[in-house]
Parts: sequence; structure tokens; C-alpha cells
Amino acid sequence: MDLIITFLGCILFIIATYALIPDLILHHLGLGTWKRQYSSGVALTFDDGPDPDFTPKVLKLLEDYKATATFFVVGEKAQTYPYLIKEILAGGHQLGAHCQHHENSLFMSPWRTWKEWNAGTKTIQELSGREVTYIRPPWGSFNLALWVWCLAKRKRPVLWNSEGHDWLAHRSPETIASRILRHVKEGSIVLLHDSGGEAGAPENTLKALDLICQKILFEAKLPIVPLEFPDWSRLRRYFFILWEKWEQLYARLFLVQRINSTNFFRLATTRHKVPDLYTLDGELLAKKGDIVGEIHLDNIRFQSKCPNTRSIGLWALRQVRQSLPDLAKHICENPVYENIRVFVGLTLLNRAATGLGFNVTTLPSSWSNRKAGAMQRLIMKVYQPSGTSDKKRSEQEPKLIWISKEDLLKKWLVTDKETQIPLDQLETV
Repeated sequence: MDLIITFLGCILFIIATYALIPDLILHHLGLGTWKRQYSSGVALTFDDGPDPDFTPKVLKLLEDYKATATFFVVGEKAQTYPYLIKEILAGGHQLGAHCQHHENSLFMSPWRTWKEWNAGTKTIQELSGREVTYIRPPWGSFNLALWVWCLAKRKRPVLWNSEGHDWLAHRSPETIASRILRHVKEGSIVLLHDSGGEAGAPENTLKALDLICQKILFEAKLPIVPLEFPDWSRLRRYFFILWEKWEQLYARLFLVQRINSTNFFRLATTRHKVPDLYTLDGELLAKKGDIVGEIHLDNIRFQSKCPNTRSIGLWALRQVRQSLPDLAKHICENPVYENIRVFVGLTLLNRAATGLGFNVTTLPSSWSNRKAGAMQRLIMKVYQPSGTSDKKRSEQEPKLIWISKEDLLKKWLVTDKETQIPLDQLETV
């Protein structure tokens, strides 16, 4: 009896070490995998394809919304329908590996695991001509061999943090969309399927995808973006998540609203402090206590890969120019801003503001202004760490920029691009 118990204990230990513990750590706890991304948008991902009936319909729907996605394809299906791989790439989408055959890793031997994943990535690379970086195991299940394979091959296992069980035929499009949208926010990775599942399920997925794109873009006002993961330490990722939660709380508390899914700005109303603001003719626009519009940068959209402060400034300037016409249109059409006479902002990025039609005012030294400056420098470190080392502290003091509603609409509520200031002129401001 003791021998049997010892034998069973060894078997359970081997199973736990090989399958249960790795799956718990990587799949359920998300340690060593990516269950979110670190941009302002939402990433759509599709598993189990490609499929000759449904993948083209998914691609057409994504094209209608100008959205890009990542397709985790099964190697044997990719070999059967190689033209679909070309269509996916032609649409600007990404490819990831979903194993050579759609099998659960929990039940694979170590040698079969390596064989399946080597074959799956090789198939996709040969068909696409591109290296495969992202992998997603079927059902998100891992064993120890797959974990070691990912480390040895330097692959990034990508999971998800929002899904609707769309492979089940009894899930209606509304149910799928509702379940997914409850969890959608900045950094979400959405799991959907463009093949497989029960009979009738893909049709529901297509209808749900239409609803999901509408809600993400036009209600949540978030962009749909491709997968992209920064080379950050785990500590920095945790700090970013905490900072992101603070920004979300701040936006809720002070009713800071996005303009649309791509705009660089957010808007709120607030009581003006100092100084009093006047037109060139001496007319008072805002004194202390008046309600004014408050323009905020959407900080999470402020991330870029620019190598230095000048590059960041030029990149930000392009984003601002693209966003100002929609900002003016939003202000013109929104009754909340009907009686607002002036819009203000506090920013470190103020050198080109006058060229954009804004006035720039240096604020008096005070504790609140020093606190605001420290906060903005911290924001720069979070979102633009490469741009904080080559700028003197004196050049990093925030200034008040402001513009009357009349001037903002006159300058930016236009459709003729020839009336806008050329970028090369603004860069010299």
C-alpha cells in the first residue's frame, strides 16, 4: 500500500510540475505572459483561423472601421489557405502562431510540444516571409515544455483580458459584445474567433464584432490598435498600471472627457484661478472664479518612441495639429461649452503654442504651480522617459496657454487645409 501511495504521489507531482503549475502561473496568474498591452487603445485578436468563409468577412469589417487586429493562426489551416495569410497581411494586420494543430498543451509530451510549436511558427514564417514573435496556445494552456520553448525561442506568449465565449453557438451577438465591453479599457486585449467553434458561432461573432467596434470607437472613444509591447521591466509595468488607474480616477472625479477615439486632447470645465485674461482690445475674458474650458493632453496617447526631446516636441506638434480641428468642432457642437469664453491649459510643451493661435503666460511662483510642474515632469518621465534627460529644469516649468473660444473656432473650425499653418513654420516657433 505504501508503495502504491508513493507511486501515485510521484505521478501527481510530475503532473503538477509539468502541467498544472505552469498553466496556473502563465495562464491564470499571467506571470511570464502578456494579458494586456500598454497603449491607449484596444487590441482585437482572432484565434483558430484562417477560415475561407469567415476570415474575409472579418477583414472586410475591420477595413470598414479602419481597424487593425492580430490573427493567431493554426499552422495546418494556414497551409491549406495560404492566400488568406496574404490577405491578412495586405490589410495591415499582424500574425501570431496558434500551434501547428489545434491541440491543448496540457496533454502534450515535451518532445511533441517542441515539434508542434516549431512547425507552427515555421509554417507561418514561410508563408508570410516574416518572423513570428507572438504566440498563443489553444485554450491559453501551458505546460513546462512550452514555457521553456518560449524562453529558448524568445517568443512572447499573448493571452487576453476580455472575451465573450464567442465559440459557443448559443451566445448571441449582443451577449458576446456586452461581456467583452464590460472589461474593455485602455490596454485591453480582446479575444475573438474567426474560425472553429460550434456550428453557427462564427455568424454571431461577425455581428458581435460590428457592435464591439462601434462601442469602442464611438462610445468608449478608444482607438483600436495593433499589439505592441514595450521592453519594460516588470516593476515599470506595475508602476504604469498604478499611474494609469490614477489618471482614470482623476478623469472621473473632474469630468475630463475624450473628444473622440484618436484626438490628442481631453476637455473639462473648471473655475479659473489666475491671472485675469484679456483680449488684445482689453476686453475681460475670464477672472478668478469664472467657468472656463480646460484643455488636457490625453497623456496615455502621448507615448512615442522618439529618442530625444526635440523629436518628441515635433511628434507632439503633429498630433496637436491633427487634433485641433476636431477639438474646435466638438466645442462648437457641444452645449456644455456654449457659454464658455476662453479655454486654458497648463503644459510643458508650450514653445509652439503661439504659432497655433494660443497665448502663453508665465505663472507666478507658488506652491500650487510648483506642484503642477513636478506633476508634469513626472508625467514626462512616465510617458516620455527618453525626452527628460536633455532638457534643463528651467525649460521644464509649465506655462499657462489660453485662447478665446472665438479665436479657436475662427482659426481651427475649417475644412480647407490650406488655411492651416505649415508644420515646417511651426517647428521654428
